[in-house]
Amino acid sequence: MKDLRILAVDDDRAFQMVLQGTLAQLGYNDVTSVPSASAALKVIRNSPQLFDGFLLDIEMPEVDGVELCRRIRAMSVYRKTPIIMVTSLADKKYVDSAFAAGATDYFTKPLDEIELRARLQVMRQLVDERQRALDLLDELKSWSDLPKSNIKFDAPLSVISASWMVEYLAMQNHLLTLNRLQLFGHAAMGFAVTNASEAFRLTDHVGYIDYLANVATVIAEALKTSPFSMAHAGQGDFVVLTNRTAVSDPKSLQDEVRDGVASYQKLYNSLGLPTPLIQVGRPVSASIFSQRAEVSSLLDRARMSAQIGIEDGQNAQKQWN
Repeated sequence: MKDLRILAVDDDRAFQMVLQGTLAQLGYNDVTSVPSASAALKVIRNSPQLFDGFLLDIEMPEVDGVELCRRIRAMSVYRKTPIIMVTSLADKKYVDSAFAAGATDYFTKPLDEIELRARLQVMRQLVDERQRALDLLDELKSWSDLPKSNIKFDAPLSVISASWMVEYLAMQNHLLTLNRLQLFGHAAMGFAVTNASEAFRLTDHVGYIDYLANVATVIAEALKTSPFSMAHAGQGDFVVLTNRTAVSDPKSLQDEVRDGVASYQKLYNSLGLPTPLIQVGRPVSASIFSQRAEVSSLLDRARMSAQIGIEDGQNAQKQWN
């Protein structure tokens, strides 16, 4: 297995030494450590080889970790690279800003080896998924005529590069990092493209990604009045994480999304693809007393709500207070 090439940025020299030692114990030996954002940007610019992931301290003088995260994300080669923030319990309030800037995950000081191992496993999964996508792209380029899709219909996909679009795995992990009060303030909504399997069958890898990207853009336009993040979950399903009070009328939201998709009907017809049929689920949320298992199932429940649909889901049990 290829060793991950990691850049760690922290102005605390003692913590850097502890971090590097722990990473080595966990089998991560290709680690570069620098004390500041300016030093990190210099290393990134001058490195002949791309980094597989970043560990960024949030609270640093001059340019903090959130701003550094934003600058790294602005580089086209690092738009999908895992960025894990490092924070003390005292500055968890900055974590939401970090996720908005493009962070993938975070862990807290003082260093916990079990937590660090779990975060690095997420990094490894994301790097492997990205490599598989690049390998597939190389394969597609080698064909004079695009082959039928080699991606899996059930698999989460990176469908569009946008500030509000995140990896499904990162969204799941983010929910597990929230405390109960923060979690109580969030709701998850599912959007199901009920005829996505037909589009998947009729087009190639690139065409299917474009098909989903168009749907994601329409959903984002309908949600633009509230902060949100979105992930594709597989099978044509999207999940949106937003404020608990952001959507009071999911039926109206569904109508707006359907109208937005319908405006592209001529394009779909010209491509020989079905116009996406969208079902929006009712928002689901966790209670203030939620256990970890309930939090883990929140996105699954949002997807199920969308698959059932608003009209058919009146009797389904949902938590929306």
